[in-house]
Amino acid sequence: MKITIETYQPAWVDKFQQEKAIIEAALAPLAPVVEHIGSTSVPGLGAKPIIDMLVGVGQEAQLDQTIQPMMAAGYTYFRKHEPAMPYRRFYVRLIGPLGQTAPAKVDIGEPFVIGQDFKSVTHIHLLVKDTIHWTRHIAFRDYLRTHPDIAAQYDTLKRTISLRDFKDGIAYNEAKDHFMKKVEAEALDWYNHL
Repeated sequence: MKITIETYQPAWVDKFQQEKAIIEAALAPLAPVVEHIGSTSVPGLGAKPIIDMLVGVGQEAQLDQTIQPMMAAGYTYFRKHEPAMPYRRFYVRLIGPLGQTAPAKVDIGEPFVIGQDFKSVTHIHLLVKDTIHWTRHIAFRDYLRTHPDIAAQYDTLKRTISLRDFKDGIAYNEAKDHFMKKVEAEALDWYNHL
C-alpha cells in the first residue's frame, strides 16, 4: 500500500469546518468540543489528505452515547481498536467504489483494512476532554504550529517513508513512531509550561 503525502491545502480547514458542523449537530446533547488535529491542521505541513479530528465529551460514560448518533451521521464506528485504546471511540468517514456503501461498524476481530476497498477522508478520535490523551494531541498540534523547524523535519520524514510500500496505515504510523514519541514528549513539556 502506497501512502500519498500531499502539499498543504488551505481547503483542509474548510473540510474540517464541514465535518465539525455535522458532528456538533449529531452530538448536540453531549455538547462536544471539536478540534482539528493531525498534519492537515498545521499550515505548511504535507499530509495524507485525511482530516483528523479530536472530539471531546465531558465524561467517560458519554463515550458509548456517541456510537449511534455518529453512525447515523454517516461515520463508520471502528470498535476493532477499542481493546488497545478503551478510552477512545474511533470513527471514519469512508468513500467506497461507486455503488458500495461503507460498513456502519467494524467490530473486534474483523479483517477490515482501510485503503483496500474504501478510502478514508476523515478520522475522528473521540475522547474525554482534558485527559492526557486529549492533551497530547493538542500539544503536538500546537507545538508543530509554533515550531516550523520541527514541522519541516516531520514533513521530510513523512515524504521519505511514504516512498515505501506498507501493509496498511498502521504500519506507516509505526514507521513514524520513534519521531512521534520524541516530539510528543517535547510538545507536552512545552505545552505544560505555557
